[in-house]
Amino acid sequence: MIKGTGGKKIISEINITPLVDTLLVLLIIFMVTAPAMTRSIGIQLPDPKNGSAAERVSPKKKNFAVIGINANKQFIFEKIKYSQEDFFQQFPKLIELVEPEKIYLHADKQVLYEQIIELMTFLKSQGHEKIGLVFQDK
Repeated sequence: MIKGTGGKKIISEINITPLVDTLLVLLIIFMVTAPAMTRSIGIQLPDPKNGSAAERVSPKKKNFAVIGINANKQFIFEKIKYSQEDFFQQFPKLIELVEPEKIYLHADKQVLYEQIIELMTFLKSQGHEKIGLVFQDK
């Protein structure tokens, strides 16, 4: 109490209980909704829908290379098929004449995601950072 006024003393502290309650409710909401946002069930990546913003390979450009992977686990470069081991061994010789700025990957729908990632990891280890995935527009 303040002397002489007879009134109550004003407390200038912030009551943080409502703030903590609000933050806990928001935390619970984000914890429940976050797993639902990351699910990707039923998406067919090779078949994009209307008007995709993906890069398209321009036939006029000559500073890129195209590598394909077919359903038989063969790598295709310049219309020649290679086994995975042969391709990885011969790649530095095959690519030195082209010196691509970017590499485009064509993969059959039946190719395992693991194989695509393995190829991309190999290409990055060879110094090729710009890698694009190509798909067929409908």
